[in-house]
Amino acid sequence: MAIAVAAILASAYTLTGCQSHQGDEDQLENDIDSFATYYFNWQFPKTLKYCTQSSEPWLRYAASNVHQADVDLLRTKAEDATVEINDIDFGDDEVSAIADITVRNFLQMDSIGEEAHLVEQADFLLPMCMENGVWKVRMASLPQSGKKNHD
Repeated sequence: MAIAVAAILASAYTLTGCQSHQGDEDQLENDIDSFATYYFNWQFPKTLKYCTQSSEPWLRYAASNVHQADVDLLRTKAEDATVEINDIDFGDDEVSAIADITVRNFLQMDSIGEEAHLVEQADFLLPMCMENGVWKVRMASLPQSGKKNHD
């Protein structure tokens, strides 16, 4: 009986057109949310756990560009940045993905020497990959919004 149920579930999964991939999708979604929440609230040390090892220099770079004026702005914000996962597009290789997220109410770093500014909402694409059997954010640069919905 259990085999029959498993076979039915497997065929339903195939018929829905879901793409098969390695790793746990719940873990992937939770880690995308955790990374983005920490990153866009400028809690850079907490993001390390959700990134590939090669991403660490980018996080150190971001942290090194935080100035007192930025910290003051963060402290005066009424609400933390929030994250919504819009879509996850899995790569054909089954070990990579791109997460499409919307971030609201966050401080956007500006160029070096300039103060950060508040952004109401912007969309970002986060590259993901499997590292040691776990989904991680793979930073090749600092996250940049593809399009700003409201500034």
